[in-house]
Amino acid sequence: MQPPSGIAIDNKGDLIVADSENRLVRRISADKGSEITPDEITARRDKPEEFRTAQPARWPYDPPVAKRDIAGTLGEVRGEVTTVSDQVWFHNGLDIAGSYGETARFVRTEKVLKPIAAENFNTLRELIRLPTMGYIHIRLGRDSGGNLFNDPRFQFQRDTAGKLVNVRVARGTRFDAGDPIGTLNPMNHVHLIAGRSGSEMNALDALVLPGISDSRPPVIEKVTLFDANWREIETPSANSRITLRDRIRIVVKTFDQVDGNNERRRLGLYRVWYQLFRGDAPISTGSDAGIKFDRTPPNEAVKFVYANGSHSGATGETIFNYIATNSVEADNYCEGFLDPSQLEIGTYILRVAAADYFGNTTTKDLTIEVIK
Repeated sequence: MQPPSGIAIDNKGDLIVADSENRLVRRISADKGSEITPDEITARRDKPEEFRTAQPARWPYDPPVAKRDIAGTLGEVRGEVTTVSDQVWFHNGLDIAGSYGETARFVRTEKVLKPIAAENFNTLRELIRLPTMGYIHIRLGRDSGGNLFNDPRFQFQRDTAGKLVNVRVARGTRFDAGDPIGTLNPMNHVHLIAGRSGSEMNALDALVLPGISDSRPPVIEKVTLFDANWREIETPSANSRITLRDRIRIVVKTFDQVDGNNERRRLGLYRVWYQLFRGDAPISTGSDAGIKFDRTPPNEAVKFVYANGSHSGATGETIFNYIATNSVEADNYCEGFLDPSQLEIGTYILRVAAADYFGNTTTKDLTIEVIK
């Protein structure tokens, strides 16, 4: 269940909950009734192909068709992955760079349905959430100096000293595409969320942003093999062949860039996976290992996607170490290994692959020898 938008008690004493993000009304009762399955909930979710054709999209700034810099993609780690840290999470939107104090605008027409649509007032994470779109890092309804827009849809609250302490946007309020949301705070980008809470889609898939393009393939910086206990598998010399007997993990250090990014920009990948070949023939490993970001996985899956040393955020170096032997897609995630015991003795080509949403793919081959 996603955060409820309304609750009531009926004349039988049953609790009725409006689970609006899943578009359900749920009854909590002592009586046995039908239960909705996870597959049925998945079927109710917005589909990217339906979403992008329902309304045309625009950039969240003016001019509406002028391409902007992409500064972050769905699925990127936020925080630093270590053995002990749990302060890590998935980035659930598309970061679109702008200038400090620039006016941000709605990209689609929607009505507010949440009881509390505006949150985190006067913080870096100030936001407004509409049914299918979210906008973060914006001073809602005011300019960079704190002066209010002449827009009664933003209802400001003051304390007894006259200081602004909150902003409310009433349920039922309509915003049209192109209407001003507010101005960029020091984060200098709009964090744009596509999809309902709890089922966020990849905005590059859900929205057709005018003029966006990507002809730049991902960069694979390094491929590292580890045993099941996370000990790195090393060779006696740089020219030595990698010999394998026991289960291994494959970690790929990689990043992406889109057209228009400067050289320092590091974006996350859409897909990371591996294949095994003997000669020119692909070999089945008996698993569907790989990572794919069509939707935001649960945060419990962060350490199934990213190995230690991964880091991304507002400061510091951006490093993405993907665990290609694990399987992560949408709500599903599990640990995996390449198991040489399931292979015949001999020489193989281990091919790792990294792809962006636009289909640009980079591969890197390693020669391995399976021994018994």
